[in-house]
Amino acid sequence: MDKPQSLCVLRLSALGDCINAFGLIGGMKRTYPDLDITWVLDQRFAPLFCDEQGHDLVPMINLNCRQGILGARKTLKQAIKSQGLHFDALLNLQTSIKASLCSTVIPATTKYGYDAERSREGQSLFVDKKVPSPDNPHVLAGFMAFAEECGYPIAEPVWDFKLDPYVIDKARCVVSHEKVCAICPCSASKAKNWTIEGYVELARHAQEQDMCVVLMGGKDQLEIDTCAAIENQCTETGPVINLCGKTNLRELAAYLSIAKIVVAPDSGSMHLASAVGTPVIGLFAIHDDQRVGPWNFMDLNVCVYHKIASQELKGKSIPWRYRVRTKDAMEHITPDQVISAFDKALERYRI
Repeated sequence: MDKPQSLCVLRLSALGDCINAFGLIGGMKRTYPDLDITWVLDQRFAPLFCDEQGHDLVPMINLNCRQGILGARKTLKQAIKSQGLHFDALLNLQTSIKASLCSTVIPATTKYGYDAERSREGQSLFVDKKVPSPDNPHVLAGFMAFAEECGYPIAEPVWDFKLDPYVIDKARCVVSHEKVCAICPCSASKAKNWTIEGYVELARHAQEQDMCVVLMGGKDQLEIDTCAAIENQCTETGPVINLCGKTNLRELAAYLSIAKIVVAPDSGSMHLASAVGTPVIGLFAIHDDQRVGPWNFMDLNVCVYHKIASQELKGKSIPWRYRVRTKDAMEHITPDQVISAFDKALERYRI
């Protein structure tokens, strides 16, 4: 059978998963330049994947998923019809019923989905071919298995956000420090957030290494309050700049790209730091770091997940998608563990 020439990649959310999907698409386009790829995703994240002039870095169909699945599905159907699209293959990288329902209006000769190990919410009912799960448990390795199954294997993902030099220069002017430690303390899930006290101790340690601490985050009140609390306890010990709520996604990427090191819990910011090539220390207790860690810097993870999950399951095998239920699990991560990873990063990456 001939290999598909036109592909539709369906990955709506969340931000970190979209960043990984972008890496998959980048790797495929780098290896197979003539391959025609269209990406369907949530419009909240689409601006990250457009240049400063608003041009798509990869052809995209953006959906307003907050209007409800029926509205998003209708928008997708209209967009496909107006553009006269038909695909040789659909790569459905998202197992949610929301994504599966959207997939029903995407005309594709062959629709690929996950095998029994990674599939859920009835995705198998909406696909023609099931992609075997790779030995590597990482979500992105699972994405790459789709590329291999449809005949376009890639050695590595590729991320190229085409950040405008002006945006990067602007970030350098705002920070104006040579050695930057960026701390992105919050995840979209409160349960994944580390302690303010831990971040303060780490920030002070970074300041002792002659680094400027830059606090990053979105406009959510919890993020703003968390960054303010860290800032208030670090201003007297060294340079600290609080940019929480003051950047869009492209600007966030620029700031993370000029940092020497980033510290973050399991979050979109963590994946973005990895994608722009900045060493990032990921903090994990709720999910397996081997499944959702920062692809390029898995060696720096601080993870207590396996210990807690094993305790919860009383030593039984931990399922691939298992989520830790222990309250305040992130508090099991100690400042000494994170500082040790920080010092290892400084030495390993010659920071």
